[in-house]
Amino acid sequence: MRKFLFATLVCVGLVACSKPSTFIDPQPQKGACVENFDAAISSGNYVYGYVGEHLRFRHFYNEEYAYWGGFAQSKCFDTDLANGTFENQYSVYNEAAASGDGFLLYYYDAYNEPCDIEFRRSGEYAFASVKLNLSTYTLASITNEDINAFARAFIDGDYLKVVFTPIDDEKQEVVAQRVECYVVDYRDGKRFVADSWNEFDLSAIKGDHFGIRVVVETTDVGEWGANTPLYICLDDLKYSIDE
Repeated sequence: MRKFLFATLVCVGLVACSKPSTFIDPQPQKGACVENFDAAISSGNYVYGYVGEHLRFRHFYNEEYAYWGGFAQSKCFDTDLANGTFENQYSVYNEAAASGDGFLLYYYDAYNEPCDIEFRRSGEYAFASVKLNLSTYTLASITNEDINAFARAFIDGDYLKVVFTPIDDEKQEVVAQRVECYVVDYRDGKRFVADSWNEFDLSAIKGDHFGIRVVVETTDVGEWGANTPLYICLDDLKYSIDE
């Protein structure tokens, strides 16, 4: 479905994160902010974008084709992989958010301008961790090749990773602080799948930056790019700021 939409648009227009992140034993951090994406949704179960006190999470939406990318706040939960289709793209594979009643869904679209996390206030930011969970659509696609005509089930050597990289005022990536979080890891005999809220270490990201760029990468790639649906669910983003 995503490939069809992309082709149409073209015709008209703490687990270790290099710094690989590692799983961490959640510990309360004195003075830390926690973004739990729990703001009210006025109607329905999801809304595009999210703005917190210190952070703005960008998105885009094409009204003509009802096509979107970036961040969306969601209250959709579904642990039945039989429902893991494009029509259920806003659901996390869980019965609840990590905390509160909402979470943030991110869809990465490599063919459009990046939808970054932007810092709303200047100052020294220091990130601690984030909880990540696969979407129902993504998990179904990597475990059941019959449910998604484009994607295949993962095999030995496959992975899905979420890459967090700070960006400067010119929106250039600060590669030295890049963090890679493997939310599915079938490398070297492993069988890790983030099918629950797992906390990943983001402590390498710190300083007076413009924001953070988030990229999702898969080993299942075809002629038109990624076959795996590039969605990830986020909650409990922990950080501090010295303004």
